[in-house]
Amino acid sequence: MEEDWNLFERIRDREQVLVFMNTALKQKAPFIGYGQRITIVFNMYSLWDLSDSSTQKAQQAFYELEDKLISRMKDQGYALYAGRISSNNKMEMYFYAKDDWDWEREMKRVLADFPNFRYYFSRNLDADWSFYLEEMAPSPLEEQWMRNAKIAYALKRRGDNLEKAREVQHWLHFPDSTRMDAMKSKVGALGYRIIVSEFDTTRQVEPYVLHLSKLHTLDVPTVNAVTKELFVLAAEVGGTYDGWGTRLILRFPAKLRAHLKRIFLKMISAFK
Repeated sequence: MEEDWNLFERIRDREQVLVFMNTALKQKAPFIGYGQRITIVFNMYSLWDLSDSSTQKAQQAFYELEDKLISRMKDQGYALYAGRISSNNKMEMYFYAKDDWDWEREMKRVLADFPNFRYYFSRNLDADWSFYLEEMAPSPLEEQWMRNAKIAYALKRRGDNLEKAREVQHWLHFPDSTRMDAMKSKVGALGYRIIVSEFDTTRQVEPYVLHLSKLHTLDVPTVNAVTKELFVLAAEVGGTYDGWGTRLILRFPAKLRAHLKRIFLKMISAFK
């Protein structure tokens, strides 16, 4: 089964939650024959007590259970793991199980290895996968936040110093010049610099392009705040936010590794 796991924030019932879901399932959902939605809700307070009030230890204990459940479901073909929604005090796991599967007996068998967990089950018929497609799936803004996180983590793995402010470029598209001009009047007072505003003859949809720049860091909360601001402002005037880009700023150890790698490659080429 194809997988593409993504993590994004959401406000649900006035509470901030984190949604971790396999967005690859969206392309083929609903899956025929997997119409039972199984929800398992874990109380995190009990885990904190068992972990000496250590959030890290409590989360690690939950992730071990999560991995075991996913492996059991995948190996046996009983159910598809859609993802989880986590808040301050609970973790909610969502599976779509086979229509004829005796899910409760198997779940209890797996969870017997974790007797100190406090949890409860629920089962709902959801052959259309309406919960996954309509309630759990990301909105267009949340999809942008998913991309933000992926880019930020990729930069961090390459040694980028995300806390270092730099010029970040943003692109927006509009169906006509009037809407683009309305956006230009909004962003000027918010610290954005207009690089280019032009008509792109290669675009058939929203051909007016606004290219902006702003100085800010690349930590995920900051990038999410900036992209939300532009996303909302563009939508207000009838345009579309299309993403961002920037240059890599390496931390010193990463710079040193890159420098040594270049020297090594030069030495190798000298002996060829």
